[in-house]
Order: sequence, then C-alpha cells, then structure tokens
Amino acid sequence: MLMKKFLTYCTLFALPIIISLAILEVIVGQIPNSYSYKYNYIKTNGPQIQAIAIGHSQLYDGFKPESFCIPAFNLCNSSQNYVDNYYLIRELLKDMPNLKVVIMPIGYMSVEVTKADSSLTDRSCYYHKYMHLDYDGRVPLRYRFECFDPLRAWDKMKSYYLDHLDIIGCDSMGRRSTHYLRDRKHPLGYDGLLEKYTERENKYQKFHLKDGHYLVKTIQILCDNNISVVLVSPPYYWDCGFDGINWDQKAFLKNYVDKLCKKFPVLYLDMESDSTFTYNDFFNETHLSEIGAEKFTRRLGEEVRKSVLHQ
Repeated sequence: MLMKKFLTYCTLFALPIIISLAILEVIVGQIPNSYSYKYNYIKTNGPQIQAIAIGHSQLYDGFKPESFCIPAFNLCNSSQNYVDNYYLIRELLKDMPNLKVVIMPIGYMSVEVTKADSSLTDRSCYYHKYMHLDYDGRVPLRYRFECFDPLRAWDKMKSYYLDHLDIIGCDSMGRRSTHYLRDRKHPLGYDGLLEKYTERENKYQKFHLKDGHYLVKTIQILCDNNISVVLVSPPYYWDCGFDGINWDQKAFLKNYVDKLCKKFPVLYLDMESDSTFTYNDFFNETHLSEIGAEKFTRRLGEEVRKSVLHQ
C-alpha cells in the first residue's frame, strides 16, 4: 500500500515536468535555424548544386557561394567538425547528383596535442534533430532532445519571440549573416583566438589532427563518387599582436597534408599566412569579414577553375 502511494506521488510529481518538457521541445522545434534551413535547401535545390563548402566557422564566415566559379552552397556551421562532415556527406550526397567539388577546412586550429576519442558534442543534438544524422546510433539520450538543456531552449525562444533576433544566422546561400564589419566590437586580437588554438600543454609535442580519421573517411567517400576534394587553410590575422606561433604545430600540419595529398587526388590551398588579407578582411583574427569572404572565395574559385575543372 505504501509503495503504491509512493509511486502515485512520484507520477504526479513527474507528469507535469514531462509535459512541460514535451511542450518546450515542440515549441523550440518550430523556431527557424541554420540546420533546418540548410537541410531543406539541399533537399529542394540539391540537383543545382555543383560545389559545397563543409566544415567549421572559418568557412561558415569565409565561403561566399555567389562569388564562386560554379553554383555552390555553404553547408558549414559553428564548431562543425570532421565527424559531423562525414555524416552530413553520407546523409546528403544522394541529394546532390551533380556535385563536382567539396571544399573542407584544415589548418593550425585543427592540430591538437591531447588526443581524445571522437565523442559527439552537444551540437549533435541539432544535426540529429534538424538534419536527420543518426551518427550510427551513437547519439546519447541527453543530445536527442533540446528540452534537456532548458536554459538554452528558453534563451532560443526569448531571442526569437521576444527579441526578434536573426535566429537562422545565415543568408540564403548558407554563409553566416552575423559577422559583418559593422558587428565587430573590438580590435583584432581582443579575443585571443590564436593563443587559444596554439598548443603548449605537452612538452613532448605529440601532435595529431582532431578527428582526422573521419576526414580520411570523408575524402574516401568523395573520391569513390568521383567528386574532387579541395582542402584549404583559410587566412589568419597574425599581425594582431600574437607572437607565440608554435612552428612545430605548423610543421605537423604541413606533413599531414602532404601525406593526404599523396594518398588521395586532393588539391590543397594554403592561405593561412597570406599577407594580402588585411585588417578589414577580418571579423576577428581567425574569421573573415564579408569583404574578406568575397576576396577569399574568388581566389578559391580561380584555383578550382584552373586546377580542378581545367577551364
């Protein structure tokens, strides 16, 4: 009798919480976002796309599809890693039958010392929910529903329904729409991003490329489908007062890319230290502004036209 009463009380206590979380999940799921926008764009316009950029925020900011040499789309997002890229290609490749070129970032900030397993990040929630990535069934329960992070869900609702902010965060061709020069609040170097991505913790400096085996698997899929792969190191603003470059870290990257290019028919473009990108080409020291994106994409297009498309 006591056990039955206890279970009844537990049910009465839990039921309102479960109902509230379910309602929160439904409401948050109706808010536009870059993940659902990009997924639906590919599903609708896939046959017209001949090139995509796929990867983290450097290309999310830096690749402007309208300025590329062939019809293109920006399939990048903030903190999108090689694991996400791999599953996105697996999910969406069939929807882009005329795809010729895939552009992916690789650079100084991709090199790490502390090797970790390819565990999924909290952003896998969005890829799972809005882009239907199953990650081979590896998505943990806490990442399957946005309502399990109620503070972030409430903040998302507030931004959309009360503050009327740009929740989608990208323009019609997928490039980030919130990193324009007018939005830059501090001088370059203020964020300390180059220092953040410079490895200093391990005196033995045993480097690796974060989730590099997923990059290799992605390249293999694309090569098997006769799709050209372009790896690019986007520009950094090294003149921001940062003088602590780890040259061993840069040397590791060069050797890693050289091995990739020997194993696969990959075009590599190194613009990381390109001095023709100046102050107003950058939003911060590691991300391009709209001016820099135009310059970067046109130069990328010229190289692809010449070296990949042979036009």
